[in-house]
Amino acid sequence: MSATCRRGHSSETADFCDECGIPIGDDPASGPVEELPETGGDGPAERCPVCGTPRTGRFCEEDGHDFVVPGGTPAPAAPAVGTGPDPASGTGAWRVTVEADRRYYESVVAREGPDIAAVTFPNYYPRTELELAGAEVRIGRRRVHGSTPPPHIDLAGPPLDPGVSHLHAVLLPRPEDGGWSVLDPGSTNGTTVNYADDPIALDTVVPLRAGDRVHVGAFTTLLISRD
Repeated sequence: MSATCRRGHSSETADFCDECGIPIGDDPASGPVEELPETGGDGPAERCPVCGTPRTGRFCEEDGHDFVVPGGTPAPAAPAVGTGPDPASGTGAWRVTVEADRRYYESVVAREGPDIAAVTFPNYYPRTELELAGAEVRIGRRRVHGSTPPPHIDLAGPPLDPGVSHLHAVLLPRPEDGGWSVLDPGSTNGTTVNYADDPIALDTVVPLRAGDRVHVGAFTTLLISRD
């Protein structure tokens, strides 16, 4: 059974819209929902060459096409086994560890108020470690329907973090020094780094260091480390 959010999206989940992430049962009295932009500048919006969606940032909201870096589908991150080394040391391969983070979850509850408490912290969350590789590593959750390829780091669960957008954030390599950066292409709920109160600016590349933590959704943290 599907539900409809206040933006008019059809959602397979009844608590949070699986298209834009806003609560399905949000009280209309709380104020209008910000409209999603579809055009920019004074002229017609640039459109994605893959699906035709108007451009709103570096990455297409529908299929993740990169408007800045041309070429084919980026190489997916290669899975690795183990818990990983000290995240703040090493000079080898870069890795990302995905885990549920209670400290981050509690900060979200404190910041967002009682409504977010409907999202409970998971009793079990499989800890995943991946080696960072390729032209970009996309973070988000796959669509229930449609042919859009899933993100490299798919947070669709179980357990599902309902605060994660379909394309929430992108990890980008830094050719000048071999490091990595993070970019939020326009997620609904924002991306923060190292438990900061304020999210990073949209469509802005933010450099990362080994040991940094990238926070998305309601309880998910991605720990950046180096061998």
